Amino acid sequence: MAQLEDGSFLYSFDDKPWHSFLGTPADKMKILHVDEDAQQVVFVQRFGPDTRHLKHTHHCTAIAYTLSGTWVYDDTRIGEGMLAYEPYSSTHTPMTTDGSTADVLVILTAINKDGRFLELHGDDGHSFEFNLETFKLMASMTPEAFLEYQRNEMTPVENR
Repeated sequence: MAQLEDGSFLYSFDDKPWHSFLGTPADKMKILHVDEDAQQVVFVQRFGPDTRHLKHTHHCTAIAYTLSGTWVYDDTRIGEGMLAYEPYSSTHTPMTTDGSTADVLVILTAINKDGRFLELHGDDGHSFEFNLETFKLMASMTPEAFLEYQRNEMTPVENR
């Protein structure tokens, strides 16, 4: 990473690690930038083949540009070169089907400047906030430490 005199940042994509998720290890996230002042997070989401993410509610706006492949949320297919704008309070379940994979560039911006981004809804009724602090923590962790964090913090107490 390099910070320029005007405050801009330059990142090498290869210098950022892929973080995987316990429930869907073929899915990965690469945090590119976390901006506390703008309450914004930029990352690439890599959807593995035939994976289903948790249903989630946006407490932010999201811009999701498909770099490669095809993904789906609810009944809508989103292919390479397509942009999805996901408004505040929208709820959906992103996934891949039919063996598809996808890399999606995502920009989340907190609406109320409160650091809230996504509320993940587990199949067991448990919810977890994926907020600014979570993204900051994730960006500072090794992939192994993030897996341990998920085991300790992102699962219901009774399932630990």
